[in-house]
Amino acid sequence: YSTILAAGLSGCELEVMADSRSGWHMWLRLVTAGLGVLMGCLVFFVFTFGYGNIAAGSWALISAMFAGLVLHLHIVYRMHRLELWYSAQRLTVLRGISLAGLAISTIVSIYYAYLKFSTHQPVYPIRDSFLIAAVWSFMTVKWSAGLAYFSHKYKARIEGEREYNTF
Repeated sequence: YSTILAAGLSGCELEVMADSRSGWHMWLRLVTAGLGVLMGCLVFFVFTFGYGNIAAGSWALISAMFAGLVLHLHIVYRMHRLELWYSAQRLTVLRGISLAGLAISTIVSIYYAYLKFSTHQPVYPIRDSFLIAAVWSFMTVKWSAGLAYFSHKYKARIEGEREYNTF
């Protein structure tokens, strides 16, 4: 902190540096969201068609869709095209949808965990495993929460950068 003060950087400049569009934070966000899409799609096919666990496969696909929306938000933000793809109103709707997904997937995750522990069900056979379904419904919790956070954050950024013309 003292080296930052010695360099003469203010709090606003630090915020801009920490929220860089090309810094390692952005690359980490892009990579994790990309992995979320890839793994969700892969697990959908493996668990649905390979093992026959339709619940886990369905939640993996829903998780991949939320991760895909997060990835798209990051890509268009990084390319300075966020305002062209999303208006503040559209980001508000996206946040509302993600909060609904967050509520539903949280309830379902708790329900699957309850079923797993109340019935003392083992993980195997995977076809009937509530634990696997609970894991992927929790991944949907994670990505829907991420979508709610980033849609809110980017909406605030759009509204903060908007120039108001009184004419």
